[in-house]
Amino acid sequence: MSTNEIGTKVLFKKQLGLNYEIDQKYVGLKMKENNILSFNFRVPGDLKDEVEAYFKRFKLGEPILVDIGGTGDIKCDFKGISPVLKNKDEFDQYFISATLQEDKTYDPMEEEKCETCSGCGFH
Repeated sequence: MSTNEIGTKVLFKKQLGLNYEIDQKYVGLKMKENNILSFNFRVPGDLKDEVEAYFKRFKLGEPILVDIGGTGDIKCDFKGISPVLKNKDEFDQYFISATLQEDKTYDPMEEEKCETCSGCGFH
């Protein structure tokens, strides 16, 4: 994969290296107020237990990193998981949603200042 291509996987990273990777075709993302991210999974039966078990390991407020298609980690806090629902219209399809809140704390050391900066307000 070249550096300008976005991959097809979504990778969730828990502390201590407990990661979960899933194809993005099973994941929808909604951005809500207050930096809330709702990851909505529409998965076949053979994946529903994996998704549910992974997110049930988290405690409320626990940090989690999300990498969508290899674009870099998004720092978040875990906010909860929905119950698993069976799709009435499809034979073997289930819905589950994980709610995360993006951590928007600003670290000025992470960002370079412009050469002539005198408090321009951009950083």
